[in-house]
Amino acid sequence: MKKVILCAGALMFGAVAFAQQNTSTGSQSGTSNTGDVYQAGTMNKANLVQNGTTNASETSQFGADNLVKVDQVGTSNTSSAIQEGGSDNKAYVDQDDLGNMSTIIQGTGMAAVGNWAKVTQSGSTDVLTGNYAKVKQTYDQSKADVNQSGDSNMAKVTQVGKPNQPGAPNARFPRNEADVDQMGTGNKARVNQESYAVSGAKNMATVYTDGIDNLAVVEQIETQGNRATITQENNYAEAYVDQDSDDNKATITQTGDDVDLVAGAGDKAYVHQMGSTGNNAIINQESIDPYGDPGSYARVLQDGADNLARVNQTTRGQEAFVHQMGTDNTVDVSQSGYSQYADLYQNGSDHKIDLTQGWSQGSAIISQFGTGHTATHTQGGGGSNSFTALQEDFPGQGTLDLTPEVRTTPSGY
Repeated sequence: MKKVILCAGALMFGAVAFAQQNTSTGSQSGTSNTGDVYQAGTMNKANLVQNGTTNASETSQFGADNLVKVDQVGTSNTSSAIQEGGSDNKAYVDQDDLGNMSTIIQGTGMAAVGNWAKVTQSGSTDVLTGNYAKVKQTYDQSKADVNQSGDSNMAKVTQVGKPNQPGAPNARFPRNEADVDQMGTGNKARVNQESYAVSGAKNMATVYTDGIDNLAVVEQIETQGNRATITQENNYAEAYVDQDSDDNKATITQTGDDVDLVAGAGDKAYVHQMGSTGNNAIINQESIDPYGDPGSYARVLQDGADNLARVNQTTRGQEAFVHQMGTDNTVDVSQSGYSQYADLYQNGSDHKIDLTQGWSQGSAIISQFGTGHTATHTQGGGGSNSFTALQEDFPGQGTLDLTPEVRTTPSGY
């Protein structure tokens, strides 16, 4: 085993220097090498290139305006970068091949803003051994980019804001921003964002997956004005968005093709926006299935006032379930194929439902409890449609169902 320890930009084995603007550059080739870099101060740079298998890189920087760059080519390599105690740090990790792992931790220990983490992992689609990327950023105005290609990859981004962080957000980023791009099959992506700011730009999460058996999860809590966008192409993808507070927006777009897949499954999308006002949930699903198997499934749960749930589904065999509690909420569901099903429920006052089913064999149930509700439904001319509406001018039974069966938590994390 070969091991390199670099401290504060020089090959040192004694006391640690705390000088500023130091640079460490290293290169290793072969198997089972380790490279450790420790730097304290500001404007330090650490560069390490490793070419081979089962190599390990560990970098620790304490201070502000520091930079880490790690390039690893080969299989089963690991990279760990910790940037603590300062703002405007950057960590870039590039791993080429399969079975690699990258961990980036920024902003621990002290308040830190404006950190940036970027992980690029490229693997072969011929092998089912995937890569794993983990990013954790503490405090505000951070950005994380994760790009993965190949099979069986996993990405997890966690961003936690500081309570009562003073001052306006940095102009470069919103409160926190996470971008995850995955190309291949069997991918998993999870983004957790939490911030306690009461003004200014908030969190943004964007997840793009392309392949089979994908899963994407976004959780944004304790902050107003969050944005979550999940785009998945191909089938068997599942998307979950959980937003807690006001004026949030979630958009899920799923396009699938079941031709080469196992029968009986389609895309699934879940949006939970609880106890808040002015939220928007938008789900777009298109499932192309020549065998007549079940298509896409959409579920939206909203509790509060002035919320909007919009579901657009095309082709056939798809289901939409929307459940709203509160006042002045709106449901807009459009299903343009045949054999579609909609179950729409509202409880409270002054709600509105607009449902369109565009072809044949459509089925719909509308339930509205309370006062001041309106419901409009249109079913196409293909025939064999059915519709049931229930409107009662008193509050319905119970509260919004949050049992595990309804408020689904994905496995694998």
